[in-house]
Amino acid sequence: VPAFVTKVIQLYDTMNVRFGVMLVGPTGGGKSECYRTLQGATTALRRERRHADANYQVTHTYVFNPKCIKMGELYGEYNLLTNEWTDGLGSTLIRSAVADTAPDKKWVVFDGPVDAIWIENMNTVL
Repeated sequence: VPAFVTKVIQLYDTMNVRFGVMLVGPTGGGKSECYRTLQGATTALRRERRHADANYQVTHTYVFNPKCIKMGELYGEYNLLTNEWTDGLGSTLIRSAVADTAPDKKWVVFDGPVDAIWIENMNTVL
């Protein structure tokens, strides 16, 4: 348990200085539980404890597995026949989170196995 608490604290510290964070580890290693624990803690500190620190906000997550959809469905794609852009699931979720003006934090979580192609595209987006 102390090692898990340390990982949650490290995630908190990293998220305070980085725009995008990637948790890497084996299947069943606790990556998803780590961010869920941090989400629950920051939300509880704001809602239940009324903590004055602005870093502790109600936190909402938008979670999906990027490996379950095609690249165009993930980020969006341009149709050469119609000359139209169609947003993908990832860009739609990010746009929705940005449009929400509430002070709550919003995390868009790509929870699934890392793929060299989609992660390189995510690096470009960030």
